[in-house]
Amino acid sequence: TGVQTCALPICGIEDIYELTYICKDGSRFPAVVSVSALHDTQGGIIGYLLIGTDNTARKQIEAEQKLLGQRLRDHQFYTRSLFESNIDALMTTDPSGIITDVNKQMEALTGCTRDELIGAPFKNYFTDPERAEASIKLVLSKKKVTNYELTARDRGGKETVVSCNVTTFYDRDRRLQGVFAAARDITERKQGEAQILKLALHDSLTTLPNRLLLNEQLGQTMTASKRSGRYGALIFLDLDKFKPLNDTHGHYVGDLLLIEVARRISSCVREVDVVARFGGDEFVVILSELGLKKAESTTEAGIVAEKLRASLDIPYVLKFKQEG
Repeated sequence: TGVQTCALPICGIEDIYELTYICKDGSRFPAVVSVSALHDTQGGIIGYLLIGTDNTARKQIEAEQKLLGQRLRDHQFYTRSLFESNIDALMTTDPSGIITDVNKQMEALTGCTRDELIGAPFKNYFTDPERAEASIKLVLSKKKVTNYELTARDRGGKETVVSCNVTTFYDRDRRLQGVFAAARDITERKQGEAQILKLALHDSLTTLPNRLLLNEQLGQTMTASKRSGRYGALIFLDLDKFKPLNDTHGHYVGDLLLIEVARRISSCVREVDVVARFGGDEFVVILSELGLKKAESTTEAGIVAEKLRASLDIPYVLKFKQEG
């Protein structure tokens, strides 16, 4: 076999080289060569001892490790890219709820940097920390929790309603590592639901509760009255000569009058009382938490009724533009 030329050690100092052996057939293989100086009895160098070892297996292992390392880095980059490109705010925590990683969307949701978030209790970034912490306990027992609603609050005070899907994750030996949470902003959806509910339960013209909501609130008032022992009262009102007004000046003017009537009634009662439009030109007032005695409560209700009558009796000035 042949060997590459190399500088030999001096003063008998042993050294090791990685060389390539060239065989008679022209093939090559990597080798590790150790070189040691041979000395005579006076200490002089009389030669060198070269011991070559086939290094093919080690080189193959190193190449495989390098390839494996590159694949691991590629996989980590791919995983991180998926993590960051997700439209949801993503977060991982340890089993006790301490944040271990977040993506950019979670930074935007909380107004904090990744470095600030990692190592902090995740419950600190929600308006209801106890409910947030409960989600961790729930997922540890059930392994998966879906559509868990929380309200996130950033460092500037902005609140965002989110729907969380939470699951546990494990290592290859099935040892629990922590919790993975994906939070999606549902603020607009919740606002839309609230608006739909409001339209279903409120009069579109006056924005007062309609008959459906009136029945619900009447039931709540009666339940509260039984509990407290205090009386309540119902006042029914309708407007005299409302139809001739509509017939003479049109429904638009009639609507303006109803809006002003609703405003005047609402201004005469307390916040705990309820004002509703029963239908047409009819209104209902629920007075709650009056006196403990019937006579006393009747007097209070009469005073409010007279206050309402006097307010509604004041002349109305309705401004509108006539067509043309």
